[in-house]
Amino acid sequence: MSNQMLPMIPTLSHSFPTNEDNWIYEVKYDGYRAILAWDGQALCLTSRNGHNLNSRFPTLHDNLSSILMNQEINPCIIDGEICILTNNYRADFESLHKRKEKNISFIGFDLLKKGEALLTSSPLLARKKELRHLLENVSDQNVLIEIAFSPTAQYLFELVSNHNGEGVVCKKTDSLYRVGKRTRNWLKVKNWKIAFVFLYAYEKANGYFYTGVKREGEIYEIGHFSHGLSSEEREALLEVIKRNKTKETNGFIYVQPRIVLELEYLDLYNEKLRQPRFKQFCFQTSWEVCTWDTIQSSLMT
Repeated sequence: MSNQMLPMIPTLSHSFPTNEDNWIYEVKYDGYRAILAWDGQALCLTSRNGHNLNSRFPTLHDNLSSILMNQEINPCIIDGEICILTNNYRADFESLHKRKEKNISFIGFDLLKKGEALLTSSPLLARKKELRHLLENVSDQNVLIEIAFSPTAQYLFELVSNHNGEGVVCKKTDSLYRVGKRTRNWLKVKNWKIAFVFLYAYEKANGYFYTGVKREGEIYEIGHFSHGLSSEEREALLEVIKRNKTKETNGFIYVQPRIVLELEYLDLYNEKLRQPRFKQFCFQTSWEVCTWDTIQSSLMT
C-alpha cells in the first residue's frame, strides 16, 4: 500500500498550556504509535518509523480488516495507538511488547485521509468530527476505538494519575497535521511515578548509575539511569562514589547501599523501572526503606 504517512509527534512538556481556550486533552496510552491505512479491501499498519506492523500484530490486523470490510468503511488513513487497555486511562506496555495478542486494540485519534480527500490541512477539530462520523457505526468498539478528549487538563490528568496511566497529550484545536514533524502544537505531559532506591554501582564506560531495592532479603537491581542530574550533581555524586568505593573493576565502581535517591519513572517493564531519571537526593532517608514491595504497592490501581 503506497499512501502511507509518518505521524506528527508531540513535544515533551513538564506543564500544561496556560491558556486552555484553544486546547483539548487526550489520554496518552503506552503502546505502539501506528498509522492505519485502509483502501477498501486491504489494511496496512505502519509504525512511527515507517515499518510494516501487519506481521507483528496479525490478529489485530485481521480483526481490523474484518471490521472495516463488514462495516463497508470507505478508504481512509487513521493515526492512532496499538495498545492493550487495562482501564480507560492506562495501557499495559509490557504485555503488548511480549506480543500477547489477546485484547489488543487500535485507538484512533486523528483522521488524515477520507476517500480521496487529504485532511492534513484541515484544523484538528474538523478532522476529529470526520473521524467520529467515519467510526460512529463500528460494531466492535473493543478493537477499533475512537479516543475521547476533554477540554480540561487537570481533571483528565487526575484521572490518569489515579489509574497509573502514562500521561496526557495536549492538542491545539486549530492545529494542522504536519506529517512526520515534531510540533509544539501538540504537547505530551507524562505522569511520572516515584521510586525510592539506593545506589550501589557506577558503570564507567557509559556513565550509568545502577540502583537497587531490597527484595526477599537481597539487593535487587531495579534499574540504571543517567538523565536528570545537573553537571554539578553528577560530579558530586561521582566524587562520593570514588571516596566510598568498596570494589572497583575494569567496568564498575561499587559502593555500599547507603546513598538513597528519588527517581522518576513511567512504569515497570520486566520488573525494572522504565525510563528512570534522577529527581533528588534523599539524605535523611534510610536505604532500608527502599523495597520492592513499596514499589509494587504504589502501582496498584
